[in-house]
Amino acid sequence: MTNHACFVLENRKMTYGPVDMPVPKDNEVLIRMKYCGVCGSDVHFYEHGEPEFPDVYPFILGHEGAGEVVAVGKAVTTHKPGDRVCLEPGITCGKCEWCKGGRYNLCPNVVFPSAPRAPGILRQYVAHPADLCFNLPDTVSYDEGALIEPLAVAMTAAREAGARIGQSAAILGSGCIGLVTVLALRAMGITNITVVDLFDIRLSKALELGAKTVVNARNQDPIEAVRALHGGIGPDLVFETAGSTVAASQTIAMAKRGGTIMIVGNVTGQTPIDFQLMTNKELTIKSNFRYSNIYPTCIDAVAGGKIDLKSIISRYYPLDQALQAFEDCITEKSTMVKAVIKFEGA
Repeated sequence: MTNHACFVLENRKMTYGPVDMPVPKDNEVLIRMKYCGVCGSDVHFYEHGEPEFPDVYPFILGHEGAGEVVAVGKAVTTHKPGDRVCLEPGITCGKCEWCKGGRYNLCPNVVFPSAPRAPGILRQYVAHPADLCFNLPDTVSYDEGALIEPLAVAMTAAREAGARIGQSAAILGSGCIGLVTVLALRAMGITNITVVDLFDIRLSKALELGAKTVVNARNQDPIEAVRALHGGIGPDLVFETAGSTVAASQTIAMAKRGGTIMIVGNVTGQTPIDFQLMTNKELTIKSNFRYSNIYPTCIDAVAGGKIDLKSIISRYYPLDQALQAFEDCITEKSTMVKAVIKFEGA
């Protein structure tokens, strides 16, 4: 067998070529990759690089994956060749207080594929710990399996926000994470959902996936519009998924008294917070970093038909055209929700 990968050489430059074939350790499985989603964090690294790691190139991106097990390490008893699996990417230490306490997503020693110095999975064959590979039922396709990863972000955010039937919600941002948050909330029984974005095409997609109302923040004040759509008092839950300081700064005024704000997007820089208004409204502000202990729940939701992950896929690309996929994610931002890399033989 031969192995090929896509390497980022510098900002907005990528090549396709051979890479070493991994040999699975005792606790690992060897996976022939079938599909890999292109995450916004991957696109950011491809476009801007990582100033703290200028010597990281050539570098392999990708962490949203699914594939077929082709070999197993000698200590693996949970998987066998031929199994269809999706990958939970982050490899944690299992020894720190956060790992032992069940919040392994906060492990300071995590090795996360496609983060600097940890090669990603945009390669034909990947070795990965068996306990981070989850079998896919026949009713879940490989491309859906690859998108369990972003769904896990949304499901964790909804869970940690305390989402429940009868509540109302606003989602700021209708990119991939915003839209899978719509799907997650709908699966949990929440139907009164408003999505805010700057692009009408994305807002139309939000309506298609189950949002009740949408607001284009270019054309109207999002705070006033969202509050008006929710009885003049605002929604119970506000999710910031755009990674925008502007959107994050609007959440306190937007949320209902006694409501919950969940910061999901990677908001960089300083964000002004009106602590007096937050206190007067007795708001709960929470944040969500990736996910923990939720992959089986996500797989069950897709397998049971509660969540349609194919509905967020914009376009498929073969592995040797990954460069085009990343470029399209940059130049077609208003229409591209999720690009997916399809490997040969998928």
